[in-house]
Amino acid sequence: MTIATGLQAPEWISSGATITGGLDLLGLRLPVQTIGGTLLDGVTTVTPSVRYLAFRAWLIHRYGQRGGANSWQTFTDFAARVESALVLGNLLEDPSIVGLIGSDQALERIALGDAHVQIASLVKSPASTIYTGPSDQLLISESRADALPALVTERGLPLAKVVDQRLTTVALIGRLIRDDELGAASIDDLRELGSQVRIDRIPDDERELLLAAIMPTVPRPTERNRIRTYAALLVLASQQKTAPSEGKFFDVACSPGRFGEPLVDQVADGWATYCVRDAIAVTQEGVLAAVMGEVLGQPDGGLSGVDRNVVIEALMERVEEHDSALRDLSLLSSGESVADLTFRALEDRLRSRLFVAGAAPGVVRWSDSLVEPLLYRRALKSGAGALTLAVVAWVMAALRVGDAVREDKQEYRSLSHQGRRRQGMREVVLPELERFRREDRPLREVAAEMAVRTVQQHLQITWSRLQVDLRRDVALLTAEGSKWFARRKGFVAGRTASRIQQALGWLHQLKLIDASGITADGAIVLKRALATLAEGVAA
Repeated sequence: MTIATGLQAPEWISSGATITGGLDLLGLRLPVQTIGGTLLDGVTTVTPSVRYLAFRAWLIHRYGQRGGANSWQTFTDFAARVESALVLGNLLEDPSIVGLIGSDQALERIALGDAHVQIASLVKSPASTIYTGPSDQLLISESRADALPALVTERGLPLAKVVDQRLTTVALIGRLIRDDELGAASIDDLRELGSQVRIDRIPDDERELLLAAIMPTVPRPTERNRIRTYAALLVLASQQKTAPSEGKFFDVACSPGRFGEPLVDQVADGWATYCVRDAIAVTQEGVLAAVMGEVLGQPDGGLSGVDRNVVIEALMERVEEHDSALRDLSLLSSGESVADLTFRALEDRLRSRLFVAGAAPGVVRWSDSLVEPLLYRRALKSGAGALTLAVVAWVMAALRVGDAVREDKQEYRSLSHQGRRRQGMREVVLPELERFRREDRPLREVAAEMAVRTVQQHLQITWSRLQVDLRRDVALLTAEGSKWFARRKGFVAGRTASRIQQALGWLHQLKLIDASGITADGAIVLKRALATLAEGVAA
């Protein structure tokens, strides 16, 4: 099988770095995350409990009142000890509480059965550090280099004060704030603290202030997409009469009808572009997983190297996995095989189903059930078929947003984030599709080329990370001449974390949705959010 000579990966040079693990080993999740960050800020994939925002505001307030040093490190040392007591107290109240940072270590301390429990920091990164970004983005706080963070007067200070009213009467809190040397607390004192400030029970006054930060009625322009995203989740909960899921959210965002509410449908286009880039990332991670499976499957685990053409030919010979993937997407009939298709034949089938004549440059929407979430769900279980589905993902991306990228529309530039280095739509995907169309080679050859491209992408990302930190080597394999060598590490393809799951968790905690869908409070908040968005349109 002929592989394009222009995709030769440079040979590996040993740096002596320590082999480590990593998640985004192709670097293709970064554009997805960049798009997601413009649509939903103020929450991250490691901030499961919204009430930590209130606790952090209170910690900043009390630390400032005690006259502590104007130092970030000194503040976080103080905060970590108080947070430790809060976690211990919560778990003494109810060991099943989730969303607490450092809960595993806390449960180990409690299990010792001592009358007094150590309250030193439970984790390397306390909540006061982890929740910094969300707190700043929600205008609750403001970071100031290495100094003590400041509270924003309109949102942060009121939140800190309502928490302070609740904690002022707790004796242990007073001792923690006054005495930096206090290293342990009694079980009774910790349990009293936990009963007063459970992470999973947000008093109404705190809840209103948190909502005022997350979905403000007088938002800054950069906050409107966040409001639209939360409103879209509430609309789904209202329509479905059940709690929405992340999967359902993305399916609807890519559907022709979007969310069915004009004031939030604009954000559906943003999340559809998110899915476009995620489909590219997922399918190529599937390619990398298939390559690694074949290399590691050699008699010696690939340690002595295997010719890359041998690897790719073995993957392409697993014809049924390619056929099955295309049949599941109704791109191949029962009597056909991927071996019978050229690139143009595949593109023509996709175009006949998905092309929408006269669509304005932007997110093109089609009535066909073939959408990006369906594609990437199939790719995660397609084995060698991922090589073919990676080609499908590129063609679908061109049909969905190709015209908008060609016209260089501002809102679609993140699809080409960091250009060629991240396989940008403008720099790589669209030009390469033009080449595939001109050459019209057998689809199997194009899919094989995708495998070489994916390995090259992985090695380039690995090298770039070594330039930043020479101690960190995330390479799954190395390339020397025409051979690929395994490095005793497997790989499982996955999706980019979207933050939607955490946002849904916050909506549950804020009592805006439950198992039956939107709550009465949620309906009020949704109405208020739509009014805010309408005012923005009118302005």
